[in-house]
Amino acid sequence: MSCCGFTWVGADRAHCCARTGGCSQVFDDARLFDAHRKRDVCVDPATLDLARTRNGIWIRAVDFIRAG
Repeated sequence: MSCCGFTWVGADRAHCCARTGGCSQVFDDARLFDAHRKRDVCVDPATLDLARTRNGIWIRAVDFIRAG
């Protein structure tokens, strides 16, 4: 998939599209996407104990440490 300058692979990924007022970030799953939206406003994923992969996908920090 590709949108807002990001490209990602995976059917479970969730993209917060800038074309619809989002932050254009890509999340590992819908739960992380939902967690970054507070009252329909995007929250900086770095403040949510998430880590960004080399591909720009936000994942749970614990998953990032395991994959390290």
